[in-house]
Amino acid sequence: MTTPGEYAKVYAQLFTWMWNGADWVPRRAPIINYLQHNGSKQDRNAAGAEKALRALLPAATGIADVNRRRTFNYDDYDYINNSIARCFIGKACPWEIQETLQLASEVGAVTETGLVEYCKSSLGVDCGGFVANYWGESCPHMVNVAPAGWDGILPRGFWSNTTLWPDVMSRRRQRPSDVKPGDAAIFFKDVIDNNPDIAKKRDKDNKLIEGTGSEAFHIGLVNKVGYAGDDFTSLEIAESSGSSSKYGGTGVNVRDATVDSTGKSGKWVYCQTGKNERLYFVGPPWGWGPETAYKIGET
Repeated sequence: MTTPGEYAKVYAQLFTWMWNGADWVPRRAPIINYLQHNGSKQDRNAAGAEKALRALLPAATGIADVNRRRTFNYDDYDYINNSIARCFIGKACPWEIQETLQLASEVGAVTETGLVEYCKSSLGVDCGGFVANYWGESCPHMVNVAPAGWDGILPRGFWSNTTLWPDVMSRRRQRPSDVKPGDAAIFFKDVIDNNPDIAKKRDKDNKLIEGTGSEAFHIGLVNKVGYAGDDFTSLEIAESSGSSSKYGGTGVNVRDATVDSTGKSGKWVYCQTGKNERLYFVGPPWGWGPETAYKIGET
């Protein structure tokens, strides 16, 4: 199976098909920047790009309400509107991005010469989208175009959302030897009473209140792990974080995490990676597997 590090590379080296007026041709479409639906410049660019694409669809497809439909067919291809939307909020898997760029090319929203810059300035994936897509969770398909979590899962959700995953508590890791590549590594800070399940409260303006609990602020995937007995010795994380990446952007990356010490919160093992930073671990759900990219030659 594809490793988390290889999955990051899939995004960074993604391609799509572009319509050149006579045929479909494969072209580079690197998804290397971080995109979170948070009002950032990348988010504003993405919103503008989606608006421009959707403005072209009614006339191009001949479907007046195309943007309000759950799915639509154009030029013998089926498209899912939620999948298009996910591309512009940082949640899309590789094949959703490929299909959306193919559509954008055909209707004239993106050109072959402008494709790489379009991907860098207006697309990307955030931390939760990267992990969910690697696990194959919450991605729309024609049989279910709006699965739970399709528009995003917060890092704490991977740790404790029993509605989405009734078995999540049983998948929490208890020993370093339990931690495997493909596990979610959830970053916490401000843990009080040695209990990550005490979540930080919010005030009437929805702002976090300091001193009231922990904050699950990021999530990645374990790519490699080393341990000796009951202690972590090394940890490599694949992620999309907003920090500088080896792929040249601010998104998908593979890096070594600091290993300061190993501890436990009741049953749950953690890796201390800084004075106020801990990583806790959750294994993937049953039947998991990455949402992959189309390969050249596939239709």
